[in-house]
Amino acid sequence: MESAADPASHEQLSLQGVDHLAHVTWDPDATVLFYRDALGLPLVHAVTGTGWLSESFPDFVHFFFGLGKGNHLAFFYFFGLPRDQAPDDLMHRSRHLALRVETEEELLAWRRKLKAAGIRVTPPLAHEMIESIYFDDPNGIQLEITRPLREFGDVDARDAALTVAALTDVVRKGDPSLKATWQRKGELIADRFERGNI
Repeated sequence: MESAADPASHEQLSLQGVDHLAHVTWDPDATVLFYRDALGLPLVHAVTGTGWLSESFPDFVHFFFGLGKGNHLAFFYFFGLPRDQAPDDLMHRSRHLALRVETEEELLAWRRKLKAAGIRVTPPLAHEMIESIYFDDPNGIQLEITRPLREFGDVDARDAALTVAALTDVVRKGDPSLKATWQRKGELIADRFERGNI
């Protein structure tokens, strides 16, 4: 039984809302046109990854749109993953709801609380700008509790614009790979530098 003084007690812990809701896209160009251009959501961050979590995890670009008030909508684009061949476990890990806390102490307290309730929860995982723990609800929905390591800034939005532009270019050309995306991003940076736009 938890006491009122227990830092892991439910009364002492609170979540600060949704940090992000993540989905998978097979068409990053249409996704960006819809969310950024049609809905007007700013593209605020993008991260690329290879060999994430395990060697079998496909290379990806994970990009985030700002919803306001610290909330984000995120999409994974997985290279070389046909829509009809996406493994169930990968889709499970990719589609998730991330809830926000502000401090490392809160994150660790939530982990202790979840473990005490018999819920399997991962150790904290720091990635890019957040540190997170992951667990499933009784319906098999993956949840994440995350804390910011730093807030998104203008440099993140500029980098995200370049990353997603490179991604959509290589997908349109029929050469979707992480290596091709990085190469195209380098070309875009060089072009902007030559024009004095960096």
